[in-house]
Amino acid sequence: MYEGEENMEETENDKLFLKKLAKNIEIVGDVTEEVKIHVQENLVIPTSQSSICVDGGYTQEQAEGELARPGADLGISVALLKLGFTPEEAFSAVYDYRVKNGQQYGWHSDVHVDPEDGTTSHEKAICGCGHCNAANSRSEQYGVDGEQVLELLNIIKTYQASSSENMRFINLDRDHKEKGILVVNSDEITIYPWDQEKDNQFFVYDSARDAKLLADIVESLKADGKDKNITFEQLKSVVDQHTGATLGLLGSSKGKPMYSISINDGKLVIELAGNAPIIE
Repeated sequence: MYEGEENMEETENDKLFLKKLAKNIEIVGDVTEEVKIHVQENLVIPTSQSSICVDGGYTQEQAEGELARPGADLGISVALLKLGFTPEEAFSAVYDYRVKNGQQYGWHSDVHVDPEDGTTSHEKAICGCGHCNAANSRSEQYGVDGEQVLELLNIIKTYQASSSENMRFINLDRDHKEKGILVVNSDEITIYPWDQEKDNQFFVYDSARDAKLLADIVESLKADGKDKNITFEQLKSVVDQHTGATLGLLGSSKGKPMYSISINDGKLVIELAGNAPIIE
C-alpha cells in the first residue's frame, strides 16, 4: 500500500469514527440542545503542529484540530513567568520545544487591536489575545509583573518578524459571541469553536492534551538543563490558576456555563460542569 493510500484510509477511518461518535452521545445534567448539536456537528480529529487559544473566533480552517488552550503557547510562557523564568527564558522554553519537534509557536491577536488599516477600537489593549492582555492589565490576578508580560509579547513579535516559519500567528476577525466553555477531556477528539453557518461560538479548552503538552515541555527543559527545578505539578497548578483568572475576568466568558466533553466506553459524554468564575 502506498503512503497516499494509507493516508486516505486513515482519513476515511477518522470520518467513520467521528460519525459514529456523534450518534452515540450521553447527556449528563442540564445540557442544552444547542450545545449538543454544536458538539455533534463540529467534532474533529486532533492535529499537533502548534496550539490555538480557547477563543471562540477561530474558523474551522484556522483551528484545524490544534490544541486549544488559554493564550495558546504564549499562555504557557506567561505561566513560566510566575515560576521565575525571565521573559526571554519563558519564550524560549516553549519556542525551543516546538522547533525541536518540527512544530510552531502558536499565538494570536485580533483585528480590533492589530487591524490592517491602522485603526483600533481597543486603545489600552497590548494584544488581541484576552489571556495575554488580562495578564498585563490585571497582573495581580496572575501573580506576574505586567511589564514582564509586555516584554514577553515584544519578544514574540520580534520572532514573528524574523522567524515566521517557526511561528503560528493568526489575527482573528470576529466579535465575541461565545455561549459557553467546552472542556475536552480526551486526546482522541477536539471541537471546532465557531460554526460560522449557524454563527455559534464556544470557548474550547483541550484539557487532557494540554496536560500532556505541559509534561512534555517540563521534560524537554530538564533534558536541556533549563528547568529551574520546576515540576509538571507546579506548572499545571499555575496554568489552572491562570485559566480560572482569565475565565473570570473576561466579559465574554465570566459566569458562562462550562461543559465537560469526554469519551467513555465508546460514548461521547457531555456533562454540565458548572459555571466559569466571576472576578470583578
